[in-house]
Amino acid sequence: MDVSVVVLTWEDFERTRACVRSLPAEAETVVVDNGSAAGIADALRAMCAGTGATYIRSETNLGYARGMNLGVRHSTRSRVVLSNNDIEVRPGAVERLAAELDDPTVGAAFPKVLDVDGVDRTAAGRFLTVRAGVAHATGLSLVAPRLRIVAPPERGDWLSGPFVAIRRETLERIGGVDESSFFYSEDLRLCWAVRRLGLRLAYLPDAVVRHEDDASAKRRWPAEEIARRQTREFIRASRELAGWRGTVACSAYTLGVLARAAVGGGARRAVARGALEGMAAR
Repeated sequence: MDVSVVVLTWEDFERTRACVRSLPAEAETVVVDNGSAAGIADALRAMCAGTGATYIRSETNLGYARGMNLGVRHSTRSRVVLSNNDIEVRPGAVERLAAELDDPTVGAAFPKVLDVDGVDRTAAGRFLTVRAGVAHATGLSLVAPRLRIVAPPERGDWLSGPFVAIRRETLERIGGVDESSFFYSEDLRLCWAVRRLGLRLAYLPDAVVRHEDDASAKRRWPAEEIARRQTREFIRASRELAGWRGTVACSAYTLGVLARAAVGGGARRAVARGALEGMAAR
């Protein structure tokens, strides 16, 4: 099988072991240990030795993008899957995603993502345009679905990337995973870069993975903090990628979330704080 799967992990042996064991034996598996403590690192190293996976250790936590790029540099095959460690792969999913990359018009292939209860949690959305930003701020998006920032995965400008397949050649053309963010928004940036090449995103509902969403983040932060950080990176990426149009769109979006936060609770206020931070970030 001409596929390398790069699994990024931090301080988490059990989920990483389950992820690696769910992968097809014919795939090359590279486990990147992003600075775990000695005991967990030893367990990961032993697990890799027992399963035939390649163990790569960073002495510090490099963040998502730099950690993934480190793993890709140690992989050898022409198709690469970037995988969170809190993923379990259903039989045939890797093969199905890899086969879709035979189509030269496809830049990246995404599976259906189920949560731990088997509910479809595949996340997708549209890039934040001026129209979408204004519609969100004014409430017009409530009656105009095409102006919403969420979208069905088969029509999304971007899809969330806990498990994504991409040709090595494409990954090299876009310069690898964008390292300007430590954590969050990498999937949006990757989809943007792939589409800028004139390639499309493929959503394959018959390729299925199970994902324990934000497993690493939940061990560090409450839900409000995760929402704040996600919003901050979403706004920052949208501003940087779309130039002045992105700034206008993000300004309108931020006004909308500020208005909602004025009459909402903790979650809305966390989103508002994240949006403001994203607008101020350099």
